[in-house]
Amino acid sequence: MVPVVIIPVLNRYDLLKRCIDSLDFPVDKIIIIDNGGKIEEDCLMMPRHSRHGKTYIMDMPSNLGVATSWNLGIKMTPFASGWILLNSDAWFMPNKLEQFWEQCYPNEIHLTGSPEWACAWIGSEVVKDVGLFCEAFHPAYFEDNDYERRAVRLNVNIRKSQDIIMHDNSSTLLSDVSLQGKNSKSFMSNLELFNLRNARLDAGQWDLQRRLDLSWD
Repeated sequence: MVPVVIIPVLNRYDLLKRCIDSLDFPVDKIIIIDNGGKIEEDCLMMPRHSRHGKTYIMDMPSNLGVATSWNLGIKMTPFASGWILLNSDAWFMPNKLEQFWEQCYPNEIHLTGSPEWACAWIGSEVVKDVGLFCEAFHPAYFEDNDYERRAVRLNVNIRKSQDIIMHDNSSTLLSDVSLQGKNSKSFMSNLELFNLRNARLDAGQWDLQRRLDLSWD
């Protein structure tokens, strides 16, 4: 059984439903970080499949962003052997979740999809060594690149698979023109931060002013 699947979502709850419906192998805990606060409005009731343990829906009053959402899901389930971080606009092909899970180990990162971090396994031993994601990257982009770079420098094994998931890349931005404009600012700021953190192995820290300046809310 997969211990935990963490899915942040901001909009396009129809794609979130498709994502969850594709989980055709038992999952102990599904954690949905609802950064848009509209699951009940757009999706009515989320499915509670009998094959899964429990689904937790975290209704956020504002957009936490990707890194903070992933970190929250990890902190909520500290006894897990690891975590699958799944984009809400991605979905597993039939019987592929089990195939992916069979190659997930506590001391490794396992990536699949296009881009590769559309679905990622982060083992518990990796988090002990590398730490959490840098929450200064807000609300999205480069938090995964930063984490992978830190992991490589600490000699963490990164496994990569193909033909596991499908992904409607950038559906969050494509569904809202206003977010595209905001992303043009936050993307460049996050790229600059990524370059500045070139020699850093720590997770950095959340910064209120940066959070306000780069807001997609």
